[in-house]
Amino acid sequence: MSSCLGIYVDKNLIKYAKLSKKRDIYKVEAFNVETFENLESALKRVITETSSTKIPISINISNELYNYFDVFSILEKKDITKSLDIEFEMLCDSKRYDKSLLESRYLLMDNKEDFEKYKALYISANKKEINQKLDILSNYKLTSMTPVSVSITNLIETDENDEENKNVIIVNLENETKITTIIDGQITRVDILNTGLGDIVEKINSSELSWKKSYDVFKNIIIYNQDVTSLDKNENEYIDIVMPAIDKICQEMRRTLNSFTKDISKIYITGMGATISNIDLYFQDYFKSISCEILKPFFIDSTSLKVPTKEYIEVNSAIALALEGINDLNKEVNFAPVSKFDNIDIENIKISKEDLKDINWKEPFSIQEKLVARIIAVFIMAIILFCLIGAVIVNNATKATGLINEKLEETNKQISTVDSQISQIQSYVDTYSSIINNVDSPSETVINAKKPRTIEKDAIPNLLNKIMFIIPQEVKIISIENTENKHIVIEASSEKYEQLGHFVTAIKDDGMLINVQSTDGIKNNSVTEITIEGDLP
Repeated sequence: MSSCLGIYVDKNLIKYAKLSKKRDIYKVEAFNVETFENLESALKRVITETSSTKIPISINISNELYNYFDVFSILEKKDITKSLDIEFEMLCDSKRYDKSLLESRYLLMDNKEDFEKYKALYISANKKEINQKLDILSNYKLTSMTPVSVSITNLIETDENDEENKNVIIVNLENETKITTIIDGQITRVDILNTGLGDIVEKINSSELSWKKSYDVFKNIIIYNQDVTSLDKNENEYIDIVMPAIDKICQEMRRTLNSFTKDISKIYITGMGATISNIDLYFQDYFKSISCEILKPFFIDSTSLKVPTKEYIEVNSAIALALEGINDLNKEVNFAPVSKFDNIDIENIKISKEDLKDINWKEPFSIQEKLVARIIAVFIMAIILFCLIGAVIVNNATKATGLINEKLEETNKQISTVDSQISQIQSYVDTYSSIINNVDSPSETVINAKKPRTIEKDAIPNLLNKIMFIIPQEVKIISIENTENKHIVIEASSEKYEQLGHFVTAIKDDGMLINVQSTDGIKNNSVTEITIEGDLP
């Protein structure tokens, strides 16, 4: 079983998820969202608390830059890298960037408009920020440092032949809003919008005086549509701050989509903004011809989870990074330093007798001689270790064989005892059969005791009568069902979502049902349907 701890750092926020994989089954073992003041102490605490000191760790890079270049496809890898470095150096000169302060990676994409060239997504990040994280995690097994805008695609199964996820965009609503575009199953561009949620969090924090509470606000906000801001002011205290930002993000997204040459089939929403209730319905109002939905990790089965799916969605970025580390994905844009052993091609190293004769064992070794000596030492140690393990296995197998023989002998004795008991038990069968035949049928009291409890006969008519007086004019009742005992399920619909909210509130206030719960709503064309459940008092 392989494991990885994914850590997403954004300003003063840490999201983490510890993921394990056994065969093709993934499991989220630990996850959370925390705020911090000191990055080093926060990262070390997360690693310790999740028992991840010896497993791979995958973390994001921050404040990255995205640029796009064309390069000839006939070039070799090293020439492509050199060509792109020259292109980026020219760009830095024109924009007055200091190239020496930046570390860069690139991702090559097929160019269907010109098959002689590749398109390159060129990603650059600040060396100082990268080195800060490297220093903090130097004593741990850091395997991956990638931009989350690339890693977030790990949450969906993209394939050029998969029509559903062939042309999609992923909107990551964090402190910054980043849009990852996937065309024909491959990443083609990453856009950073001018509007994000960072400014909103700071405004909320000026009132809450707590970053943790400010980030948690998003999980309690409910939006309905572009016409209705809130039905409950207590639940939507900051709706007047959040809604303009969401509206502006949608407008910027629309301008970005208008520049695409291919039709987008789906918009996935993720990040802290994805925890806002009904945000997918709000996006759907803006992009009516495109399916909009909350991004859920492909391996999460929401029907069999003890933890609400919304909790996993909040740490989508960390889960995506953990998948990066487990499956060694997107190696081209991994900013983590390559291990010194990764550059040694063991298969192409050949040691001949002449090489051994030429080694001068009295003088200091050259680099090549050190390498040969180390390989010989590794082989010798491997042989010794193999012999020791073999001896231990043989010894344990001998002991196990003796124990098995003892157990077999004991089992045979027990079998003979059971055989004698079976014959004795058989003698009682006829007696028991006659007794069973004479047993009277269950009494009326027992039968009545097995009947399910029923509710009072006037309870349902009284409920219907109360509903008749409180139901808004524009709300229609689809069905009312008494599913079990005193449990009532009401299905209602309306073209105006706020009327459904008034209906739910009226049921709670009247007290006709207790333990009232309602779904967020399913929009079917212009009509929204909800399910209301509760128990008769």
